[in-house]
Amino acid sequence: MINEVIVQRLDELIGDYDTPFFNYLLYSYGLSLNECELIVGELKSDVNSGRIIPENIVETLDDYFIKRVTGLEKQEKLEFLRNLVRKDSDFYVKYLKEYDLSDDEINLICSRVESKIHEENISDFQIKRYLEYYFSNSIKQASYIRELERIVGRNYDTLLIVNMKSKYPILKDSDIVQIIFNIRGEVLEAREFKNGIKEEFRRQCLLKSEDKKARCRVKLSEFVEGSGDSFSKLIKFKRLTKAEGDYIVSQIEDDISEGLIQPDEITGAFITKRFNDYNERK
Repeated sequence: MINEVIVQRLDELIGDYDTPFFNYLLYSYGLSLNECELIVGELKSDVNSGRIIPENIVETLDDYFIKRVTGLEKQEKLEFLRNLVRKDSDFYVKYLKEYDLSDDEINLICSRVESKIHEENISDFQIKRYLEYYFSNSIKQASYIRELERIVGRNYDTLLIVNMKSKYPILKDSDIVQIIFNIRGEVLEAREFKNGIKEEFRRQCLLKSEDKKARCRVKLSEFVEGSGDSFSKLIKFKRLTKAEGDYIVSQIEDDISEGLIQPDEITGAFITKRFNDYNERK
């Protein structure tokens, strides 16, 4: 019943495609009469099927027109992109030919620019600039990938990786693999590494180490400060003073700073074991 009322209101607004409101839509968005009829038909279909229940049919119809226009703009820009990368186009010959990229490399670059068009509706000028940027960066990308492969070695066993794992003992093999994966993704996104891939790898190892330590501290704090009086009860149960409890926590914090504890290791059982170890030494 509600759907029928909405469609009736829509018919009143559109009439026989000759009302003042329809003429406003027709001329405001620069669409053909056929395209406007398709948009109205799509909205009626969505209302009748219950896909949408507009609170304001005027605003909803306006939104449908905007979506249609944006979609047409994107199609035109995709066609503009395809024309630019044709090997006989003036733009290609003047700005891109010198890089001598393979068809696969060009297709990969085009897919990135297409994503920019779909997600950000970038302008024609930006399309050209992105093409120039990605083409010029393609040479650097090949160099970056080779450098990354040298870091990985045969099986993530190069001296650089060994040194990073020694310097940041909290890093596990899976962390190193993830860091390499992240850098590879950034290379494929045409990021420029002014200090080189090795330095970027060192930087990301440091950041990953600090991130894991921070997560350890948060979890420890949750057990010590965020568990009500459970921690105080544990101290009493183990027949320790508050000062001794604080000392045990400080030891755990020191181990975290040294990178000797993983975030998933900090559990209630872990805290209890540290108290037991202290009592045994005592």
